[in-house]
Amino acid sequence: MTLKQLDQQLRSLSTFEREIQNLDQRDMKLRFSRFEDVSHWVINSDKLMPRNEEIAIHKHDRFIDFTEHTHDYLEMMFVYSGEIGHNIKGKTLILKKGEILLMDMATSHSIKMAGEEDIAINVIMKREFFDSFFLNQIGYNDKLTGFVVNAISNRSICPYLHFQSSENEKIWALIIDVLLEYYDQKNGMETAIRAYMLLLFNELIRNYHHYLDDRLIRQVDASVAVDIASYIDEHYKALTLKEMAKVFNYNSDYLGKQIKKLTGESLKNLVKKRKLKEAANLLRNTELSILEILEIISYSNASYFYKQFKLEYTMTPDEYRNKQ
Repeated sequence: MTLKQLDQQLRSLSTFEREIQNLDQRDMKLRFSRFEDVSHWVINSDKLMPRNEEIAIHKHDRFIDFTEHTHDYLEMMFVYSGEIGHNIKGKTLILKKGEILLMDMATSHSIKMAGEEDIAINVIMKREFFDSFFLNQIGYNDKLTGFVVNAISNRSICPYLHFQSSENEKIWALIIDVLLEYYDQKNGMETAIRAYMLLLFNELIRNYHHYLDDRLIRQVDASVAVDIASYIDEHYKALTLKEMAKVFNYNSDYLGKQIKKLTGESLKNLVKKRKLKEAANLLRNTELSILEILEIISYSNASYFYKQFKLEYTMTPDEYRNKQ
């Protein structure tokens, strides 16, 4: 397929676009949802792609409003021509040519009717697409990886990421490569698309600070930090970086660096402080012996505990208890 043929393919009317005028909203919703109760409209991936596929391309349907809905997949919308208007939680967002919108599964949004020249591509990605290999390859950036990991595990960081990437020719070229592979349907298409998507995510990561709104960057940072702190607080008694990395679907080295970046402390130091905090709480509020407290907080070395407690509280555990 040539670029000219691709352009003709994208601009031509689909069968659905030709039939839209004869459809009411219920018929339109049932086309995209497997549930007959469409009061809460969820667009289902199996209405848009074969069940055995993990990623698919769907040209956004024009000439009709998409009323408020969610997806059961992660969606990346790329505007090929014109512009696409979204309403996300009361905020109007206009996606322009060359820009990308990465949508969380749980985000409820509506899309304004697109005109004939308003052409957008939806890249539909199931959870399975983001396997450990893929995430490890993009695992050195907390903004994008954190968004994806939380989106596919139903721990939403923020509703969406809007990449204002219209000036990036490399992103445009990678999207075109994905489209050519998808519409050509040659042998090895799935492997090629996965490779191009990896390169696309990598390019978004490299220059994310140019594309993302500062408010979204701060929001993602804050949410990742809260998730990390909450997990440490709950599992501090027996926690290793390797185990925590598995839970968060991160590379161990990457997670260690991000914990340091977001909290200013290593995981080892955070765990130590959490144990000492619990020890202080037990000294204040119980009659438990030091050895019993050490067992509760999983501290095996009593002399090391005494040394660390004094460094943290400027007094020994016995002095701390007697002072209360």
